Amino acid sequence: MKNPFARLLHHYTYNLKLKNKLVISHAILLMVPTAVVTGFLYARMYGIVMDDTIRSEQALATQTVGTIESLVDNAVHAGEVMARTGLVLDLFNVPLEQAGTHQPQRSRVDSLYRLASNLVDHSFITDIRIYYDDASYEDLSRYNQGRHPLFLPVSGLDSPWIGQFESSSEELMLCPGELLSESEIGECGGLASILRLSYSRTGSNVTVPPQASAYVAVYFSPDILEGVLAGNTSVQDASTYIVSSQDIPVAGMSPAVDGRYFLPFPQLSNRLGAGQTFSLVNFQGGAAYSAYFPIHDTGWYMVSILPASHITDAGRLLMIQFILIYLLFVLLAMFIALLLSSSIANRIIAVAYQMESVRTGRPKPMKVGLGCDEIGVLSDTYNYMTGEINRLMDAREQAAEDLRKAEFRALQAQINPHFLYNTLDMINWLSQTGRKEEVTRAVQALSRFYKLTLSRRELMNTIGGELEHVSLYVQLQNMRYENCATLVIDVPEELCGYTIPKLTFQPLVENALLHGIRMTEKKTGSILITGWREGDDIVFMVSDDGAGIPPEKLDSLQEGAKKAGGTNPPASGTETGHIGVYNTNLRLKSLYGSQYGLSFNSHPGTGTEVTVRLPANRALS
Repeated sequence: MKNPFARLLHHYTYNLKLKNKLVISHAILLMVPTAVVTGFLYARMYGIVMDDTIRSEQALATQTVGTIESLVDNAVHAGEVMARTGLVLDLFNVPLEQAGTHQPQRSRVDSLYRLASNLVDHSFITDIRIYYDDASYEDLSRYNQGRHPLFLPVSGLDSPWIGQFESSSEELMLCPGELLSESEIGECGGLASILRLSYSRTGSNVTVPPQASAYVAVYFSPDILEGVLAGNTSVQDASTYIVSSQDIPVAGMSPAVDGRYFLPFPQLSNRLGAGQTFSLVNFQGGAAYSAYFPIHDTGWYMVSILPASHITDAGRLLMIQFILIYLLFVLLAMFIALLLSSSIANRIIAVAYQMESVRTGRPKPMKVGLGCDEIGVLSDTYNYMTGEINRLMDAREQAAEDLRKAEFRALQAQINPHFLYNTLDMINWLSQTGRKEEVTRAVQALSRFYKLTLSRRELMNTIGGELEHVSLYVQLQNMRYENCATLVIDVPEELCGYTIPKLTFQPLVENALLHGIRMTEKKTGSILITGWREGDDIVFMVSDDGAGIPPEKLDSLQEGAKKAGGTNPPASGTETGHIGVYNTNLRLKSLYGSQYGLSFNSHPGTGTEVTVRLPANRALS
C-alpha cells in the first residue's frame, strides 16, 4: 500500500484537472517565498515598532511638559505684572512703619482694576486677588469695585498656603488645590500662583527676616492642565498626572487609573530611574512603561504611565497588519496563479469541452482564435474538422429534406386523382342528362378547385385560400349528392393570412361528408370549420353531425395518427376510406414535427370532431 504522500502525488499528477494542477503549483511557488519574507520582516520590525512607540510617547510627553510650563509661566507673569505696578509698589513696597500712610487716587485704582481684568481670561487665569496685612493697613477693601473684590485682608483667610509662606523664604509659590481653602477653590480657581510682597528693610531692620506686606494671588483653572494631560499620550488607559515635590497631587488625567499607578514623589527616582526616560516598572495594576519629567521653576513633576499591555497593542497591530498583508499577497498569488494557469489550461479546456459537446448535438467551431502555438494548431484543426462534419451533415439533411418533399408530393398525388375521378363522373352524368347549366357550374368550380391546388408548385397555401378550396369541394359534392351538406366556416379574418399545407381541410371535409353525413339515414347534415389562435399555434376544428366513428375504428385511427411519423403507408387493416386523413396527418407531422397534426374525438350517432394543430407562420407578401 502506497504511503499518503505517494497517493497524493499520484492524484496530483494523474487525476487532478489541468487547471487546478497549474493553480496549485503556481500558488505554492508564489506563497512559500512570500511567507518566509513576511515572517522575517515581522521579527525584525516588531522591536523597531516597540522602540518607536516609546520614543514617540517620550517626545509627546516632553512637548506636553513644555506646554504646561508655558501655561504656568503665564500665571506667574500675570502676578509679577500686578506686583510691579506703581500703585502696588507704593502701597506695599514700603517700610513697616509707613504701611497704610499712602492714600491711592481713584484713577490709579481704576487702572489697576483694568489691568487685572485684562490679565484674567476666564479660561485659564480665572481670578486675581491681593491679600494685604490688615494688621498694618487700614481697610483697603473700600477700594474694591463691583462684585469681584481685588483687595482682601489676610486675616480673613484660612488657607494652608499662608503657613507654607511663613515657614519658607520663597517669594513665589505654586499652590495645588490642597493648599487652597474651599472658598478660594469655589470662587477663584483650583490652582494658584502666589507672589509674596515684603516690607522694605532699611536702616536698623536690614537683618530682620522679611515680613509679608501683601500676597498677589493669580488663580488658574486645573481643567486646562487636565486637557493638556489628556492629549499627552495615544496609548489606551495611559495615566499622566502632575505631583508637587511635597507629594501633593496637582492634576491627573484619570483618577481611577492614577490610583493604580500612583508613585509618591520620594520613590520617583528610585523606581523610575533617571528623569525623562521611560522604563518598565511593576505596579499593582500591572507592568507599565513609566517616566517623570520636571516642570522647571515650579517644583512640580509630570509622571507618565503607559500600561505595557497597551504598548504591545502596537506590536499586535503590526502583527495583524502583517497577516493582512500576507493574506493580500496570498490572494494576489492565487490570482496570478489563476491567470498563469488559465492562460494555458483554458484554451485546452475550451477545445476539450467543445469536443465533448458533440455528444449532445452538432459540433460547433471555436469562436475566437487561440494563438499559433500547439494549442492553437489543435483548435484550428478542430475547427476544420467541425466544418467538414457540418458540411456532411448539411448534405445529409438536405437529402432527407428532398426525400421528404418528394414523398409529400407523392402523397399529394394520391389525394388529387381520388376526387378528380368522382367529379368527372358526376360531370359526365350531368351532361348525359342534359343539365348544361349545372355542367357549366361544375366545370368552373372544378377548374377553380384545381387552380388553387396546382397553379403553383409551392407546398403551402394561405388559410384563406384553403378555406376557399374546401368550399369549392363542398359545392361540387353538393351538386353530386343533391345538397347533402351545409358548410359553415367560423375563422377570424386575421388568421387568413397565415400559411397552411395545401389539401389540409379537403380530406377532413371529405371524410366528414362521405363517412359521416352520408352514413346517416337522412343522408344530410352540417360541417363546421372553426379556428382560433393559441400562443404560437393555430388550432382548427372540423366537426360534423354525421354517423360518427365506431370505437374500434376510432382507436385504430388514433393509433395510426400517433405513429404517423414516417413515410410508411397505413397498415393493411386500416380502412381505405380514412387514407386521406392518415396522409394529411402524416404531412403535418412531416412538415412541423410530432407535436403538430390531427387528433380525433367521435361518438357514434352524434358526429365527429377533428382537431388540426399547426404553427402560426405568416405568409410572405
